[in-house]
Amino acid sequence: MKIYLDTCCYSRPFDNWAHQAQVRVRREIMAITDAIQVCGTSGIPIIGSPAVIAEIDDIGKPEKWGQVRAFYARVVNVEEVETEAITTRMRELKAYGLKGLDAYHAAFAEAAGVDFLLTTDDPFERAAKRIDLNTKVINPINFLGEYLIWQLLST
Repeated sequence: MKIYLDTCCYSRPFDNWAHQAQVRVRREIMAITDAIQVCGTSGIPIIGSPAVIAEIDDIGKPEKWGQVRAFYARVVNVEEVETEAITTRMRELKAYGLKGLDAYHAAFAEAAGVDFLLTTDDPFERAAKRIDLNTKVINPINFLGEYLIWQLLST
């Protein structure tokens, strides 16, 4: 198994306090932390990409940028590099309805053989369900259940 977190997941723990007061946001922060911990203890690679780095580099607040960038550096243990095949697949995914860098995230995840792409972006998750992807796009809140099913099926 391999997972990929989009930029929303790396940024979520550093959202402002008012945003973190929302129950869903707190649940997502805990789920992201749990997913990373499970991957670390189980030896599951967490894949990174230039698309995530580009989005992190667009964070306008220097303090948050530094926190998110450091978090990404601690979590990712395999960097996928951009290839012509990824760029071609990204264009296909955009034609199928994925917006902006979501298409890049999905293309990188597919190229790396990722099983689960975690996102807190509801429109991305919904759009991905309508497309034939080789990677399952899910909210981190649902990852542990998916991991347990994967673990049962792989034994």
